[in-house]
Amino acid sequence: MLCGLCFASLASLQQARAEIDWTGSLALTSHYIQQGLSQTRGAPALQGGLRATLDERWSVGAWASSIDRYRGSGGDMEIDLYVGRAWRIAPAWIASLTATHYFYPDDPRYDHDEISASLGYRSMLFATVTWAPNYVDFSYRGLAADRSALSYELSASQPVLGGWSGNVGVGYRDLGDLFDERYWYGHAGVMLAARNFTLHLTYTYVDHAARRLFGRERADIAWSGTIIWRFGVGD
Repeated sequence: MLCGLCFASLASLQQARAEIDWTGSLALTSHYIQQGLSQTRGAPALQGGLRATLDERWSVGAWASSIDRYRGSGGDMEIDLYVGRAWRIAPAWIASLTATHYFYPDDPRYDHDEISASLGYRSMLFATVTWAPNYVDFSYRGLAADRSALSYELSASQPVLGGWSGNVGVGYRDLGDLFDERYWYGHAGVMLAARNFTLHLTYTYVDHAARRLFGRERADIAWSGTIIWRFGVGD
């Protein structure tokens, strides 16, 4: 359903091509980590995306990454199709709602949908709630499919000097419907922005409950580095 919504939104935006801001990105990361869990078991990943933004409200896009989450299965590529809507509720406050379809071409049993709601203050402080109604994952307790998963995250970013900024975040993930477990994760790091490139260095923490459930290959305290090139399309 969400996949169809993304394509329908992209088609409608295509008709108003002159008003669309098209942007893209290519990235290399030493370790792809999402909500505290490794998607590559400590290995590097290639990533890229394309995004279409119409005024300050609607956006639609696609993003892809190489992955290696499980030994022997789970596919080697993740493709995310998304559509988002933003509201400026006050001069310093922005709320957003994003619907995403996660697609795994080599192993579609892991395909699922996600809805994320976020509230941001001056592009510096963010609170996000994410719900997946049909989440699928594999742990030491086996495969759990078509279950509900929730996560909550607070994050902050602060410019420091020149193109440097610091960021920190903490999250809580509820996998009670899948594995009767919940875990905490957090991250802190620095970012350097220069022209069209950004460089991230991030330290990620995940608690013992996650390590007990997924093992240290997927749930470990780790450093990661990422370089991203962002570009305009059709400039």
